[in-house]
Amino acid sequence: MKVYKTACRGCHGGCLFDITVEDGTVVQARPAKDGPLNRGRGCVKGMSIIEQMYHPDRLTYPRRRIGPRGSGQWERITWDQAYELIAEKMNELIRQYGPECISSLTGTGRHHLPYFFRLGNAIGTPNFSSAGAPICLGPRRTAAIMTAGLFAGVDYYGSKRPGGILVWGANPAISGADGELQWFIKDAVREGIPIVVIDPKPTELAKQAKLWLRVRPGTDGALALGILNLLFSEDLYDHDFVERYTYGFDQLRERCKEYPLDRVSAITGIPAEQILAAARWIGTTKPLGLEQGCAFEQSVNAMDTCRAIFMIPALTGNYDVPGGFVESMEIAPAGLPPCNQIPQERLDKALTGGLPFLKRDTMAHPYLVLEAIRTGKPYKIRGMFIHANNTLLSMADARHSYECLRALDFLVYMDLFMNPTAELADVVLPAALWPEVDCVFAMPEFGDQVLLSQQKCVQVGECKTDEEFIIELCRRAGWNYGFTDQRSMMEAQMEELARRRPEYRDFSLDDLRKQGYLAPQRTYYNYKRQGFHTPTGKFELWSTEMARVGADPLPSWQEPPESPVSNPELAQQYPLILTTGGRQQSFFISNNRQIKSLRRREPFPLVRMHPDTARNCGIAEGDWVWIENQRGRITQKAKLEPEMDPRVVSCDFGWWYPEAGAPGYGWEESNANILTCAAPPHDRFMGSYQLRALLCKVYPNPSCTIEERYRRWMEGGAGQ
Repeated sequence: MKVYKTACRGCHGGCLFDITVEDGTVVQARPAKDGPLNRGRGCVKGMSIIEQMYHPDRLTYPRRRIGPRGSGQWERITWDQAYELIAEKMNELIRQYGPECISSLTGTGRHHLPYFFRLGNAIGTPNFSSAGAPICLGPRRTAAIMTAGLFAGVDYYGSKRPGGILVWGANPAISGADGELQWFIKDAVREGIPIVVIDPKPTELAKQAKLWLRVRPGTDGALALGILNLLFSEDLYDHDFVERYTYGFDQLRERCKEYPLDRVSAITGIPAEQILAAARWIGTTKPLGLEQGCAFEQSVNAMDTCRAIFMIPALTGNYDVPGGFVESMEIAPAGLPPCNQIPQERLDKALTGGLPFLKRDTMAHPYLVLEAIRTGKPYKIRGMFIHANNTLLSMADARHSYECLRALDFLVYMDLFMNPTAELADVVLPAALWPEVDCVFAMPEFGDQVLLSQQKCVQVGECKTDEEFIIELCRRAGWNYGFTDQRSMMEAQMEELARRRPEYRDFSLDDLRKQGYLAPQRTYYNYKRQGFHTPTGKFELWSTEMARVGADPLPSWQEPPESPVSNPELAQQYPLILTTGGRQQSFFISNNRQIKSLRRREPFPLVRMHPDTARNCGIAEGDWVWIENQRGRITQKAKLEPEMDPRVVSCDFGWWYPEAGAPGYGWEESNANILTCAAPPHDRFMGSYQLRALLCKVYPNPSCTIEERYRRWMEGGAGQ
């Protein structure tokens, strides 16, 4: 019997676990008491790891498609056969059409993303892409870099506790923006630290908040600019910070005058007195932390909204202060940079649509990648890698994604289980779960104050890490990855740690593996010593980077393209405002739907609505209902929430049904992305699209059989 200390990656987080192995099998998984991010606690996703690892439906060997694409017909192959087939097919496409014909739609949750982009660089394609880049973290992170040079998050873990927390477009108590955050925010609430929540839904935190602003979906940018205007007009901003450390204050103040209180109230639907109370609380709470989620990123106003919200804690004197809104420490890279071997003429071919800040990271826009498959414009994408991304569930306009993926010449998919997207692949590869992984990663973007070690505890079947697959594929295909094994990559990361923080010059990889983590002491007010990592060296309210690309350097707001205001004719047919980002704690994006212990907790997708809205539509609590718009319809189960705005409904996303069986797994039945669209208009900087402010109608679905199918599956009968 042996106990390993390793980090959970059942979501974006990094909760430390003690894994007990006996005779090559994990027999116990317990949250580590010394875990810096979880402190002896674990969520239901991490606690179900044994059930996940040894699930009878888990992918444990490579397989090759033998029937028509999407037919569910497969044969088992060896890893040698898989490598040979993938290398041969991809190199054949590269020889005929150039490296740019190869792309990706990678997801998140595992640790693979930096290494995956390195694969794209080794191939020589500029079109490797993260499916969530324009709509999840990308706008927030890019806006922070444009403004301050670094990302930032709440200082939960320092010597001083926050005086208050502004929670905007996030629900970390349930979804845990990066997993471990749920513990900190729950601790803060229990301690009596006041919170203000801005969200259209009555989240767990909203119900406990000092003040809850029930914002109309898609109008967060107007609210942020309105709050800034009140901070200026009521003299609630930090004059010293503004005078010494900001660039473009006067211009921003003039722009914010376009958002007076009465206009902002009319736009957002929030009573003026609540907006004023929130602004005064923000301006007087010290220190103030900001929790931001992806809700406001999923709009055509993404970057401007992210920038305006990011400015609020800084302008109130709460930036990089103990207990406030603190900079990322950058103690070590989460992965390693690309090897930078793509020539400029090929970089210029990247499918970015001219979006200036996608191009900065050589990251193609996922919608443009799919369109290039479908239309062949400007050239056809023919080969694709998908890792950790159930594209039919995670990408907008799921039917469009389906048709595009079917049109590929060759698709390689790597994940934990078969799912609707995997069924469209030519080769499916079994991915390792976190107790089967050797890795070093920094955590997380919200603060980056911890370096974590994952240790391989066991081997299940023929499962491999994404890195193992990538390194060996590059060797066999003749692509220069830059490393020949996983150990050398981890050693390189430790060398980078020593370069950035010389006090850890003698801290080895083996030391990290033994300890499980490294958490250097945080420093504050870093900008006073070294300035901000921006072209001006200041906190840029007026963005020189945006001016450089010919864009408006100040944040602004525009009405969502599909709303009762912008499209009143459509609103006649579809009178309700739909937001599609509902989460459930048992699941991470589309993962874990086949894990029965988790499904018992949360068996079905929920659509939340006001009781009056339900009554007017002939719907009662627990009814299955249709949610319909001009793009299609899906069915979910009604959950009545008296605190909801009667004009708004919120549906869960990421839902498919393993119990429905291959090849489709019920991917169209309750999938929120049947109702969304990734086509333009897009955010002008990142290409973000509208997922949270759409129009719909709801009505009963009396013939739904989902519950009966679920019952048979749970009992082990038909559908097992």
